[in-house]
Amino acid sequence: MKKTSLLSSRKGVFYLLLSSLFIALMIVVFLAYKEYSYTDRQKVFDTRIRSTNDFIRSIDTDSKRVIYISGFRSLIAIEDYVARISNYTFEDTEELFRIAFYNGTVNGTQVDVLKNATYSDYLNKLIVIAGTIGLDINISIPNITGIKLYQTNETGPWQVGVNVTVQINLSDRTKLAKWNFNKTYSANVLLVNIRDPVYSVSTHGLVPNPIRMAPDALRPFVTGTNTANLLSLTTITNGSYYIQDPLAPSFLMRLKGRLNESSACCGIESLVNIPSLIIQGVTYDSSRSIVDYILFSNITGYDNVSCVQNTTSWFKIDENHSVQYEVGGLLYPCP
Repeated sequence: MKKTSLLSSRKGVFYLLLSSLFIALMIVVFLAYKEYSYTDRQKVFDTRIRSTNDFIRSIDTDSKRVIYISGFRSLIAIEDYVARISNYTFEDTEELFRIAFYNGTVNGTQVDVLKNATYSDYLNKLIVIAGTIGLDINISIPNITGIKLYQTNETGPWQVGVNVTVQINLSDRTKLAKWNFNKTYSANVLLVNIRDPVYSVSTHGLVPNPIRMAPDALRPFVTGTNTANLLSLTTITNGSYYIQDPLAPSFLMRLKGRLNESSACCGIESLVNIPSLIIQGVTYDSSRSIVDYILFSNITGYDNVSCVQNTTSWFKIDENHSVQYEVGGLLYPCP
């Protein structure tokens, strides 16, 4: 009887040990699985965070290029509008630019030059790209007032600055993370080869003049009595070159029809080729200086005008610009 009891007791201990071992093994397997599962989920989370951050960085990189292209084409569209109506934008320049830049219309009319090149087109493409990598994005410019057009010392006279402030809401479709932030993207748009609105308005589009910087090879404009470089500033075939001058209006002022002095940073001007006006039958005041904003306006303070030796009879400069064009010693009273 005692022997049977002892045997049963040993079997009970054996089963107890076996059960304990099995439970311990199950706990180890469970904990290992939990650790693996946690690590696996963490890797997935880290991968999604990195891919989303890469996507956000791509927006940073692409935005500058997109703003430049849309900004340049918007300025072309606005100048086309100015040339067509033969009138300036006055104080509506920034609003016209915002609307053209964002949705591709000027004064309510869709323009071809901005087809598939507006900022809203870019935002729509971002939505599609985000979807391919499992992201939902909502990116907006509240009331489009976040689009700013300006010229400052930083842009200089040959560029305009464009700032775009956007609100971005980005979320992962697996509900792992969300991003909500505001950011301003910027680009400077080169004005070279955009037509000058002063010429377009003043000649009713008959004598367009693209903005081109005077090449360094033309300086000095006058050497002794040699005025060849000075005369090369203005030609019939290619239009007139521009130089920087604080007395002159900036490009944005020109769009608005404000032809007074700008500032040291952004004023530009050209010398009008008078024969090109005559060929197109454009009337002008032959007593005025051929500096563009003076010839094409009633601005005062530039009435003291002289002819220049070794140039043509129509080449007349006001004394305010005699130093700028290096003709101080060559001026004489016009016949």
